[in-house]
Amino acid sequence: MENNGGEKMRQKRQMVMMAAGLLCISAILAGCAKAQVQAQETAKEQMPVTLYLTRHGKTMLNTTGRMQGWCDSPLTEEGAAVAEKLGAGLKKAGITFDAVYTSDSGRAIETAELVLKNNGQQDLAVQKNPRIREVCYGIYEGAMPAEAYAPAAKALGYDSVDTMMGAVMSGAMTINEAVSAMAKTDESKTAETWETAQKRVMEGLREIADEAARKGQNQVLVVSHGMAISAAVAAIDPEAEAGELGNASITKLICDGRTFTVESVNDMSYIEE
Repeated sequence: MENNGGEKMRQKRQMVMMAAGLLCISAILAGCAKAQVQAQETAKEQMPVTLYLTRHGKTMLNTTGRMQGWCDSPLTEEGAAVAEKLGAGLKKAGITFDAVYTSDSGRAIETAELVLKNNGQQDLAVQKNPRIREVCYGIYEGAMPAEAYAPAAKALGYDSVDTMMGAVMSGAMTINEAVSAMAKTDESKTAETWETAQKRVMEGLREIADEAARKGQNQVLVVSHGMAISAAVAAIDPEAEAGELGNASITKLICDGRTFTVESVNDMSYIEE
């Protein structure tokens, strides 16, 4: 009887040791699996994100030559057509997107929807980010440029807006100086200086790039505005020449998780016949 009791005790101890061993192995395997998932997530986050920045299609206020910042107007027939051509051109080039962002302006949203429809990605959700709006012109919203920039030209010592813009064209001064001077003459104090708008836009692009990296999204369409895109390009690479961006042009930015680089500016090839 004693021998039988001792044998049972030994068997019980062996079973306990085996169970403990299996638990230990399971814990190790679970830890390895978790580490592998974390490594995969980290790899996703570190993959470069390409932002395809495009300026919205031509609008009614663009056609009439008026200042259009935070105020809005619908796309013209020509503006809608160029957005459709951009979508078709991107599709022809084999470019698809993992995510799409726009400012919260109607003209940007309308452009994005037309691009997606003609790129075969109409089911992709359009996400709005107000940080990538156009520069706010305050009291000068909807005004003719000659009227809006006249006080700025006077404050900077130019005899006319044409003379000031000639200085911008020749490189004697920059457009950001003109925009900031105009903002400082706005009695409503709602217009943005170039620096204020630039900081806002870069914060928006950083938000977009970071979110895309977290989700493992590599190709992102961003529909924004002429001055806003120019300000971003100048912030990233002061040597890059943005000039006047065409409607539905593509400016390509690469974000490696830490810094942005400018790959191309004002690319109109996707809408060319």
